[in-house]
Amino acid sequence: MYQSAKSLYQQCESQRFNFLDRGREAAKLTIPHLLPPEGFHPTSRLETPYQGIGARGVNNLSSKLLLALFPANAPFFRLTMDQSELNKMEEEMQEDAQGLRTELDRALAKIERSTTQSMEVEAYRVGLYECLRHLVVSGNALIYLPEQGGLRVFHLDRFVVKRDPMGNVTHIVVLETVAPTELPEEVRGEIKMESNEKTCDLYTAVVKQPDGKYKVWQEVKGVVLPESVGEYKEENLEWIPLRWSRIDGESYGRGFVEEYLGDLISLNGLSRAILEGSVAAAKLLFLVNPNGSTE
Repeated sequence: MYQSAKSLYQQCESQRFNFLDRGREAAKLTIPHLLPPEGFHPTSRLETPYQGIGARGVNNLSSKLLLALFPANAPFFRLTMDQSELNKMEEEMQEDAQGLRTELDRALAKIERSTTQSMEVEAYRVGLYECLRHLVVSGNALIYLPEQGGLRVFHLDRFVVKRDPMGNVTHIVVLETVAPTELPEEVRGEIKMESNEKTCDLYTAVVKQPDGKYKVWQEVKGVVLPESVGEYKEENLEWIPLRWSRIDGESYGRGFVEEYLGDLISLNGLSRAILEGSVAAAKLLFLVNPNGSTE
């Protein structure tokens, strides 16, 4: 019926290696937990940078972007009527044209306020701030906006994306690790779990069809979840892959930190040398007798 979601993920994974490595290197010098090294586990220990300039810069820039794009207590967009349609409506209602324009502006402003209020109730700012930090550091992030509400952010090491030469998304595959108890009962009976397996990989595939619509489905160990199969128009797609900078011919973006990676590497090395030198000098001070003849 479809190409396996797992095979699609493995097929697109090779094009992500370079961007993922650069993103991990940028995260290592700024905020390591944003994109930890391969094989990282929540109980593992992350290496702390020898300077905090990178982390402060990422947090400061992300906060300013969040306030600029989504200002507090104010709509972040403006709804207006098409001028040609508005002129037609005013011609039909010549006597009360000004009243019509006022009523339309009032109705559109009400929609703006209700959308902003919904965004605050759903606590989108927390997820958007996380997304902005990933865009600054690694240059890529994937947003999932389900129709039921809420927002999820997927990191670069958890999804692959493929674009056509014009930059339009053709493939998205997301990899999640879930417990078998979270799967539907009918699917649990079909998959084969080893005795030592406590989790399984859940793949979500989004593939663009020839008619322009996107086919979406999920599968575990080659078994498709029936309730996950769906079809969406491009404007209604719940998966939004974002990138910091666009480069023609590349499916992924480049992060802002990558442009200053050389400075961060030098600063981190110098900070480490100063710290280790100060520690060595402090130890040497206590090893020498101040009253002795040794300098």
